[in-house]
Amino acid sequence: MKMPNKEKPLISVIVPIYKVEKYLNKCVKSIINQTYKNLEIILVDDGSPDNCGKICDKLAERDDRIRIIHKKNGGLSSARNAGIEIANGEYIGFVDSDDYIEEFMYELLLKSIKENNTMLSVCAIYYTFENGERITKIKDEKDRVFDFKNAILEMNTYRLFDMGAWSKLYHRDLFESIRFPEGKLSEDFYIMYKIFDKAQRVGYVATPCYNYLQRQNSISRNTKINHDFEDAAKCQMEYLDKKYPDMRIIGHTAYASSALTVYDFYLKNKVKCPKDRVKHFKKIVKQNIEYVNQAEFLSKSKKIQFKLFLANKAIYDIVFKMYRKIKRV
Repeated sequence: MKMPNKEKPLISVIVPIYKVEKYLNKCVKSIINQTYKNLEIILVDDGSPDNCGKICDKLAERDDRIRIIHKKNGGLSSARNAGIEIANGEYIGFVDSDDYIEEFMYELLLKSIKENNTMLSVCAIYYTFENGERITKIKDEKDRVFDFKNAILEMNTYRLFDMGAWSKLYHRDLFESIRFPEGKLSEDFYIMYKIFDKAQRVGYVATPCYNYLQRQNSISRNTKINHDFEDAAKCQMEYLDKKYPDMRIIGHTAYASSALTVYDFYLKNKVKCPKDRVKHFKKIVKQNIEYVNQAEFLSKSKKIQFKLFLANKAIYDIVFKMYRKIKRV
């Protein structure tokens, strides 16, 4: 029986694949070319109707570290869960198939885990565009370790990292009783606060290692994503209320923020928000406004945004559109 290598533990990298012919080779090659070589690369063909399945098979012929799952389409969560079920690695990572990673990503993430004695690490990311441009919001930051409370705060304020499953490396024990929710979008948010809770400490690598492609998706899909995002924020709030009452301000403020995020999406995409949804969003913000006011981590301008939304939606809409025009976002 082959004994596990404690110095170079096996990392299982799970790649869910669906309709990404244009990006798949670049994604997988960025994993194959990692400076950390002890990898198990699990490509999950989630019933893709194009040539992705054939591309996966050809890639597997070139590298014996690649394993292929061809399955009926079940969505992103289903594909990731299928990969988790067969993963042999002591550690697990996820890469979305239209993204790609820097060659040193898993080396740095594992180093962070080992040096800081954590079960989880996360790296800074590049936002990349189809024209080749890429940007990062990380400036003059240093590697560090976050305790659970501060990791949750970072995740919910998007300062250094967010709830995306990619850009992270997990000890496999973190998924012992946790799986991605099938039938949901914003699936990462539904589990990440639970993962952070099990880990309790999160190592942070300030070097951007993950290239997150900014693609235009359909309005209908993004609307669904954002409504699930609001539901996930509510689940997080209820979880924190029950288990960590001292984190109520974070949980309730994040829930209020999720309502604005969804409403802002309608404005951004010039889609009329139904009156019942506007009423629903206002109710969420109003119910949690006292927590927003107490949130020391929120800027004054962000708090004004909440108050303006409650006081006068018409003016809020105008200000939002002017801000977007100035910022060109």
